[in-house]
Amino acid sequence: MSAPTLTKPVVYSRGSLLSRLTPDQIRELFAVGHPVTYPADHTIVRQGRNLPPLLLLRSGFIKAMRRALRCSHPAIVDVYGPGDVLGAEAMYANKFAHVDFVTTQDVTAYLVPQHQFLEHLNRNPAVMRQLMVTFAHRVRQREAALAYSRHEVRERLIAFLNQQQVFYGVKTNCGDLIDMGLNRCDIGAAIGASEAAVDEALRRLREDGYIKTGYKKIWITRRLSEELSPELRNEPPSPEALG
Repeated sequence: MSAPTLTKPVVYSRGSLLSRLTPDQIRELFAVGHPVTYPADHTIVRQGRNLPPLLLLRSGFIKAMRRALRCSHPAIVDVYGPGDVLGAEAMYANKFAHVDFVTTQDVTAYLVPQHQFLEHLNRNPAVMRQLMVTFAHRVRQREAALAYSRHEVRERLIAFLNQQQVFYGVKTNCGDLIDMGLNRCDIGAAIGASEAAVDEALRRLREDGYIKTGYKKIWITRRLSEELSPELRNEPPSPEALG
């Protein structure tokens, strides 16, 4: 008789919606949807198409990509990880998808029909409040990061890495690991830089002892946030601190 398989507990990203909810609230939310899986490099929703599904991520990462013009290269406007909710903006606005949702790793999630999600929020105002708090902090972080758009590639890269470290970094013996399935081209699309410029900026950060790099992985070995504004240095407040 084989030994029973132990289920590894799910760890949700800091500041994500599911990290702010109680286990009972999470179970009730999952109960109105159904589990889905997507392979890496899969496009779930395309910009300008029908209303996107409401997704609650349990594992893996998804990049949100948007084209300014039909012929232009897409920019990565956000990245979502375990515990995050996707599609709520389109749901509230009752609009078509304004971005592509593309997986960067294998993803497990719960898909919740929009009308059922809205009904659940109306029945559970505490969950609705935590969703609004999550939105507010994500907008604040995004606006703070945009302040670096006029700076050099090195500063833009540091701001981006620091933001991902705050939300998705995993502590290891080698430093805080950023393992989101992003390659150098993706990072360039997120900070508005060429792949060659990203390579050079990463090389300089390695030589200065700030990072180590692997295949689609970056370890933060020295504190990057000292060069950034307080808004980007701080982790999102805990639900307890928010009251």
